[in-house]
Amino acid sequence: MKTIRFCGTELVCLSKDEFAAFAIDISHRFNKIISFSLNGESLAKFHNDADFRTLFLNADYVHADGMSIVSASKKLSKEALPERIATTDWFHNVAEQSEESGESHYFLGGDELTIQKTIGNVRKLYPNLKIAGYRNGYFSEADQQEVLNDINSARPNFVWVGLGRPKQERFSLLIRDNCEVGLIKTCGGLFDFLSGNNKRAPVLMQKLGLEWLYRLSLEPKRLFRRYFVTNCQCLIIFSKYYFIKKRPA
Repeated sequence: MKTIRFCGTELVCLSKDEFAAFAIDISHRFNKIISFSLNGESLAKFHNDADFRTLFLNADYVHADGMSIVSASKKLSKEALPERIATTDWFHNVAEQSEESGESHYFLGGDELTIQKTIGNVRKLYPNLKIAGYRNGYFSEADQQEVLNDINSARPNFVWVGLGRPKQERFSLLIRDNCEVGLIKTCGGLFDFLSGNNKRAPVLMQKLGLEWLYRLSLEPKRLFRRYFVTNCQCLIIFSKYYFIKKRPA
């Protein structure tokens, strides 16, 4: 697996298709592999929240889910990342390949209507994809063991965990420690997009790294403070590592 060092983390340095093929291969070994994603928000939390940093370091593989990470890698790492591996896109790379090779998938997250719509749309898009099970993400601590038992009974190659950060990262560790699974993938708001609840930004905005701005325009009250704070924190982090790199040996 090819990786690069980036701002204190180790990032997958592959294309979406290459990482999908790699993930499918290791999912058959049932080694309980965890994959997290790095964007501006998670990078800021990694550097400013000690508990999240400890949690995040449990990942076996981390990929760049933000264009800011890909762009900054050109200046801050010895080798630039080839492309953004957005989970909302990468799911489709995995699903297309899985239809051919037969891996099973479990979906955890969203409210009941969202997860039902997600499963319905996934079945339409990928009729040959094996769905091992699914469950909404609204469960109490008392229900955790029931959820873990359901996942363990399904023994899926992939578990897609969309519970919001940092709950999804914490629950991924519980899945790893209690279930026989292949690869555990945190996926944030993936189910909101698969269900049709949310729309992706126009392709041009995605390519320019402005998808966050599109989302901000849709939910300004909820997202303004989050994006303002994390963007400022990321600029500070990027500057720190840029000057470290430029510092004479």
